[in-house]
Amino acid sequence: MAVLGGEVQVPTLKGKLALKIPPETQNGRAFRLAGQGMPHLGDSSHGDLLAKVSVILPTKLSEEEKKLFERLGQLRSNS
Repeated sequence: MAVLGGEVQVPTLKGKLALKIPPETQNGRAFRLAGQGMPHLGDSSHGDLLAKVSVILPTKLSEEEKKLFERLGQLRSNS
């Protein structure tokens, strides 16, 4: 998802919200979701919610998946 981009569901105080992740998003990037955070005291408005990207690497790769990652590594080193 972080490489190609896509949409993820982010839990908020008001329910789930769709967040579009742009292609080539780096691990640790934060997205500000305006008005989706904690409510302000004595006010009906809400603060912002920060959604932080956490890239999880795959484990237990099949042989075919390993070969694909090796091929990607070769392509990256040739460019």
